[in-house]
Amino acid sequence: MKIGADRVAITAIGFAVAIACSASTTDEGWVVTSFQSDITLSSDSTLTVKEDISVDFGSQLKHGIFRTIPLRYRFDDAHDRYFDLSVQSVTDGIRQVRYSDYVDHDNEVIKIGEPQIQVSGAQRYVITYKVVGAMNSFADHDELFWNVDGALWPAAKSKVEATVHLPSSAFLKGACYQGAPGSTETCTYSGAGTTASYASTRRLPPGEQMSVVTGITRGAVAVPPPC
Repeated sequence: MKIGADRVAITAIGFAVAIACSASTTDEGWVVTSFQSDITLSSDSTLTVKEDISVDFGSQLKHGIFRTIPLRYRFDDAHDRYFDLSVQSVTDGIRQVRYSDYVDHDNEVIKIGEPQIQVSGAQRYVITYKVVGAMNSFADHDELFWNVDGALWPAAKSKVEATVHLPSSAFLKGACYQGAPGSTETCTYSGAGTTASYASTRRLPPGEQMSVVTGITRGAVAVPPPC
């Protein structure tokens, strides 16, 4: 059983348009040097997401970063998808880093950093969280659409990469899009069996993002209906 690239593309574009109004074009002058997302899909369709984010503040003094993740996406004319997201940990790769999180206008906001401490130069933030409700089911396949990095960063991203791990050899087809929300500009992907990998092909300025689609065998995971 195969799904066509056109079907995958239509689904991804539809989701991306849903958050177009949230994009930011503010540039504070620092840079995200690397954004790597490792996404593990369980058999009950729960996602475990580990984001390894390297930034360079240069000579600027910052308390840390904000990571903003949309929790609501349009599924069709009658339904939306609402994600249930729970933060598991935030570290610098070795030690725990202080954070707080809250929901603001259908976005999960993770505020990272010590309020009494300012940092500059190269910094690393590793965020792990779980997501329930992100999978979608269609007549001929199940599908994960994932907005990897988001368009709300007030800084350019030099490189964005993502790897999706599946619970079985269920990979059918993938797609990757980069640019402003709703963009049809493609980025690179490869996939087979239990793994799919995606990567941006250029620097992404503020207001741009990378979104990925992973189509899998229908029934490989349990997919709850949209709201």
